Amino acid sequence: MSSQPSRKAFLAKLTGLLALAGLAPKLLAKSAASAVAPVSPQAAFTVRPDARAVARSSDSV
Repeated sequence: MSSQPSRKAFLAKLTGLLALAGLAPKLLAKSAASAVAPVSPQAAFTVRPDARAVARSSDSV
């Protein structure tokens, strides 16, 4: 058995790193979501009309 790294070993490590990079954000998001306190109903976000809003036509943008 040689001590030189083979192409097969390199591709296996590269595939593992890509898989880890793809799964890590999902795993971290799940653990961060469980640590966040639930939002109370009084602090819920509500959308209200704004009197200062200006309607734009499609040709003015």
